[in-house]
Amino acid sequence: MNNSTVKKQLICFHIKDDYSGAPLVLSEVIEGLISRGFNIRLYIASCSGDGFLSDLKNVDQHRFFAPFHNFRVLSRLLFFISQFILFFSLLRYWRKDVVFYINTMWPFAAGLAGKIMNKKVVYHLHETSLKPKWLKRFLFRVLDTTASDVIYVSNYLKKKDPVAQTEPHVVHNALAPDFTANMMPNQTIEPFTVIMLCSLNKYKGIHEFVKLAARLSTVNFELVVSDTEDKINSYFKNIRFSENMTIFPAQKDVHPFYARASMVINLSHPDKWLETFGLTVLEAMHYGLPAIVPPNGGISELVKNDYNGYKISVKNLEAITEKIYQISTDHECYHRLSKNAKEMAGKFNYSRMIHRIIDVIED
Repeated sequence: MNNSTVKKQLICFHIKDDYSGAPLVLSEVIEGLISRGFNIRLYIASCSGDGFLSDLKNVDQHRFFAPFHNFRVLSRLLFFISQFILFFSLLRYWRKDVVFYINTMWPFAAGLAGKIMNKKVVYHLHETSLKPKWLKRFLFRVLDTTASDVIYVSNYLKKKDPVAQTEPHVVHNALAPDFTANMMPNQTIEPFTVIMLCSLNKYKGIHEFVKLAARLSTVNFELVVSDTEDKINSYFKNIRFSENMTIFPAQKDVHPFYARASMVINLSHPDKWLETFGLTVLEAMHYGLPAIVPPNGGISELVKNDYNGYKISVKNLEAITEKIYQISTDHECYHRLSKNAKEMAGKFNYSRMIHRIIDVIED
C-alpha cells in the first residue's frame, strides 16, 4: 500500500439507506477502503431510515437536508431543492484533496460540485432503471458530463447504459468477510425449501411465487420481503396462498434463512425489471444453494445452466416448476449443483473487488 492511499480522503454519497443491495455494497466498500488506509466521510439524506450504512463504525457521517413527501410531484420538487442545498454545502472542499464517490445516480449535486471544483468523481452504478424517462435522461446527462470514472456492477449494465465521455469499469459485487464469518451451518430439513428475497413489487414475481407454492405441495416456499409487516399484510389481504408458503418482513440477518433453505430463485419480470446483479443469489450460493434466475440481466452472469442452477424466464412457469421438482427429488443432481454453487461464489472475491475500486480511485 503506497503513502498516497493512507492520506487519500474519500467523500461518499448515498440517498436512501436501508437493508437493500446498493447501501450494502457501499458499506462493504467503505469498510474495505478504511482497512486500507482511506479516510471516509459519508453523506446520507436526512429522510433516510436505518440500514447498512447506519451501522458503519469509524466513519464521519453527515445527514444532508432531503425531506420526503407522499405526493410524488412535491417529493421530486423537494428532492431537487435538497440537491441544490447540497451542491453549495460541498463547495467547502474546494481547496481540499478529496475524491467524490457517488453511490447510484441520485446524488447528482455531488457530481456537479465535484466537476466545478475539478475533483475526481467516481460513480458506482447498481441499476439504471429510473422513471420517469426525463429524470433518467437528466441524471445520466449529469453523470456523463461530471464523472471521471463509472463503476458498473455487471457487464450487462455497462452494455445497457454505456457512458460516452467517461471511463467505464466493470467490478462485480462480492461479499465482505463479515458475511462468511457469520455463516451458519447448513440445516438438513425436510421438506425441500425454496427461498426468494425481494422487494414488495409485482414485477419481482411475487404472484408467480405464490403459484409455484400451490403447484408444489411437497416443497416449502419462504418469501422474504424487504418491507414492513403492515405493508406486507396490506398487499396480501386479497391474495390467498397455500400452507406450504411463509412470508417474512425485512430481515437484518438473513443467515438463518439461507441455512435452512435448499435453493434460491429469482422471478423478476424481464419486460418490467432486469436484475443488474443479484446479491441475494450470491449470498445463497455461498451456502451452496442452487439458483433459478432470469436468462437476461446481470443476474444471469452468476449462473451457468446445469452447473450451479438454471436460467429460466418467469414467463415459463411450467419449466420452473418442473426444474424445482427435479432438483428436489434427484439427490445426485442437487449435490452437484450445490457443490458448484459454492465454487461459483468463490469467484466473486471481496479483496479483488476492493483492489479494483482502489485502482479506479487512484488512477
